[in-house]
Amino acid sequence: MGSIEESAAARAKADFHLWGMTPHNRRISAQIVVEVARRKGEEPEQWVLDVAEGRLPA
Repeated sequence: MGSIEESAAARAKADFHLWGMTPHNRRISAQIVVEVARRKGEEPEQWVLDVAEGRLPA
């Protein structure tokens, strides 16, 4: 697992953004991305996990 700084940098370079007008909504979006990826047998990007779990600001 990388540092929060690495996750923040990866988020800045990401090809997509989390949808939502509030941090709470963006965190929920991240949780949905994590759930969908795992159901497909994939692991989401670390920055998405960090947002979903509250380690990186949404």
